[in-house]
This record gives sequence, C-alpha cells and structure tokens, in this order.
Amino acid sequence: MDRGKNSDVSLRSYGKIVLYPDGNCALPPWRDFLAVTEYRPATSPRLAPKAGPTSILAAIPAFNEQKTIGSVVLTALRYATKVIVVDDGSEDETAWVAEQAGATVIQHSKNRGYGAALRSCFEYARTSEFEVLVILDGDGQHRPEMIPQVTSPVNEGKADVSIGSRFLDGHKAGAVPGYRKFGIRVITKLTNLGTRHSGNITDAQSGFRAYSRAAIAAIDPLEADMGASAEILWEADRKGLRIVEVPITVDYQAAGSTRGPVQHGLSVIGSMIRYVETKHALLVFGLPGLIVFLVGLGLGFYVLDSYNRTGIPALGLAMVTVLVTVVGLLLAFTGLIMHAVINANWRNR
Repeated sequence: MDRGKNSDVSLRSYGKIVLYPDGNCALPPWRDFLAVTEYRPATSPRLAPKAGPTSILAAIPAFNEQKTIGSVVLTALRYATKVIVVDDGSEDETAWVAEQAGATVIQHSKNRGYGAALRSCFEYARTSEFEVLVILDGDGQHRPEMIPQVTSPVNEGKADVSIGSRFLDGHKAGAVPGYRKFGIRVITKLTNLGTRHSGNITDAQSGFRAYSRAAIAAIDPLEADMGASAEILWEADRKGLRIVEVPITVDYQAAGSTRGPVQHGLSVIGSMIRYVETKHALLVFGLPGLIVFLVGLGLGFYVLDSYNRTGIPALGLAMVTVLVTVVGLLLAFTGLIMHAVINANWRNR
C-alpha cells in the first residue's frame, strides 16, 4: 500500500480499515493512527451485492460516530449506488471519516435531532433521481450487507416502505437488551393504534428502512426528535402507502446510544402526542370540548331546577357550572381553530 500523502483507503473483507497510517498527510496528527474496526462480524454470512438496474441511495444519520462510520460507509458502498452521511452537529471527526470512506457528507451546524437528520435524508433524496432510499444507523448496529434484503420489497414493487424488523417471524432479537425490548414493544403498540391500513407492525422503532419514490415524495417528517420514526409510519399509513417488514439481525454490542432508554421513550411518546394534537385537532380538542360543554349545560339545568324547587341558589355548583362550560367552549374553539389553520397550511404547501 502506498503510504504517501495521496494514499488510497485500504479495504479488506475482515480485519481493519486504516486511513493514513503515516504522519505525512497535512491533517491533525491524531489521524496518523486512525483505525476503524470492520463493521461486519467475521461470523456473519456474506450476501452478494444486488445486481440490477435499480439505483439505491443509502443515507446514514450520524452524531459522534467517528469510530464506526467509516466501516459502515465502506460496506454500504458495495450495495448502494451512492452513500450520504448526515452529520448532525457531531463534535468529533465523524464528517471527515465519512468523507474519506467515500460518502457525500451533509453537515448540520449544530445538533438538531434524529428527526431533523431524517428530514435532510428525504430532502436530498427528493432532489436526486435514485429509485430507492434506504436509511440505516451509523453506530454499527445495522449491517449494511442487509441492504438488499431491506430494499427487496421496494425494488420488486411490493411496498413503498420496507422496515427491517428485529422481531419478525419469531426472531428473538437476543442482541437487544431486555429493557429496550420492553420499551420498543410499548412504543410499537402505541404506533399501531395510530394506523388503520398497515396491520400490526412488529418494530416501529427500527431505523433500518427503505422507501420508494412515492414514499420519498409523500413523507416529510416534521418532528425533530426520536418520534420521527412513528410520525413517518403514521404519515405513510395515512397517505395509503404500502408498508411491509423484513427480518434483520442487529449488533447491539457495537452500538452505543447517546440517550438513556427512559429519555428516549418519553421523547417518542411526547412526539406522538404532538402529532395527534396537530393531525387530529378536532378529535383531541373539539370532541372533548363539546362533551365538557354539554356537561356544563346539564349542570346548569340542574342548578336552575334546584333553585326553582327550593328557592335556594346553589352558588358553589353554579360556579362549577360556569367553569365547566367555559372550559368546554375553549377546548371546542381551540380544536376548530387548529383544524382550520392546519388545513390552510396544508393547502398552501
């Protein structure tokens, strides 16, 4: 291997990927010993790269993933036409390593969240001519050699969204820690409550997914945080896109989450609540407001009837009646206003 200034990246099927092993490149000295462990474990099966006319764009959201991003990019390039990395304000050398490995890098000036990184992936895909967009994590959890497996339903025209599921077809997902399994199942059940056409999804929090051109055009995630995963599925279901799952294997020992499981779960649930509030304002605010208002009217009639029968005003109950009636009116009007504003914004997009 030429160890000069313009030396090429050396890639082996196993072992290590070494970038600039000598110190004669015009870059910071720490890079002299930069080594990235090969992503694919030695025991994993080799899958042949997809041979066909379909063009695939692999997109990798990344935040502080300099140790693994190089290996993920290099392996993904064997199965995708092009690889982009959305560096979400990393504080390490994630962007540099990804670029040296052969990826096109999109950088956020600051950390904006996983959902914002996903949105950049979709925006780039919409301006390109690639037929399929596949998104996977950059922390070594997802195996890039499974890209053909995840994209296959989209390539074959059987789906618009293909999810790599850790729990499909009796998979035990032994590599997934128990507390994460529990959290994923809870969030998946909540996600399934918000879908009408897609059946029961087994892994709503999987970040390994493939999208058709129709899905790329239709999906524009607004949630900036981890809840974007559920938002995308709800939007796809609402717009009639076909969603399927395929089994995948993950390597949790290689992944290191930057968030605790409780914080992650609360973030997703909060995002779900915000989505329901904005997409179903009449259901969330208008209907409860109407019910509360009717309860207030019923209390009002009771207060009047009691006064007519006894001649004694029930002041306490009368004050409760006024409060309940006002709250009901406020909720109902809030639902109507939000519904009108959201529809107006949707028509103007």
